[in-house]
Amino acid sequence: MPPIQELVGARVRELRKARGWTLEELAEKADKHYTYIGGLERGDRNVTVEVLHAVASALQVPIKSLFDLQAHPLEVKLNAASEDILSAIQKGFRAIIDTKGKLAEYFLNRELEELQKKGVIHDLVWYDKDGAPDFTFKFHGKPLRLECKNVRSPDEKRKNDSFRAELQKSRNSKDGTPTRAYRADHFELLSVCLFNRTGAWTYLHISTHNLLRRAKSPDLLEIMQTIPQVEPYGHWRKSLVDALLDHEDQSQTP
Repeated sequence: MPPIQELVGARVRELRKARGWTLEELAEKADKHYTYIGGLERGDRNVTVEVLHAVASALQVPIKSLFDLQAHPLEVKLNAASEDILSAIQKGFRAIIDTKGKLAEYFLNRELEELQKKGVIHDLVWYDKDGAPDFTFKFHGKPLRLECKNVRSPDEKRKNDSFRAELQKSRNSKDGTPTRAYRADHFELLSVCLFNRTGAWTYLHISTHNLLRRAKSPDLLEIMQTIPQVEPYGHWRKSLVDALLDHEDQSQTP
């Protein structure tokens, strides 16, 4: 391993180049001589915390970013520091919603991976494409599809602001027909993340057998599904395994 000062210097150079700055430009913004900054980047100088703070402030990143010595693949792909990526997301309402949706899938995938390690489920796949479920896997040898949704954020305009999940696809079909509705046979399990209401990445799970359907089109699921407020009731389960067992039992019932 190179000495720590070389690794920090390389990180400073990486952040500087991502901004398209010359060595002299960074030095001017940090109020330091360019030869000093050059020595920092080469790892020739054992710099003080004061200098690191000045450089981090010039780069507009927290000082801890200078010690993120292994760049995340997304930082490399976007040629931007993690702090810049997060700041860009923060500026976009839609970007935040999309990020929360993907985080809900990300943390659920961790749970599913643990179940796979224990041998409870098999052949786990996490999809990211239109027309595909969020996850597929096998439980007791049978293939299942799982959709992950976020509970809706609080709505101050609603008198009875219950926890609800919206079951609609993000896009209509390519031919323009209104096909955002989910059919009852589109997936077998639904996991709803409670973050928007509780601030925690926890979930409630249910078999599609037990979701509400449209009165005039019973082959379609209701757009709005009422969710228990943290503690499960009815057919909602805190444990995904319990929801899987529910689905298995009801699938076997004539």
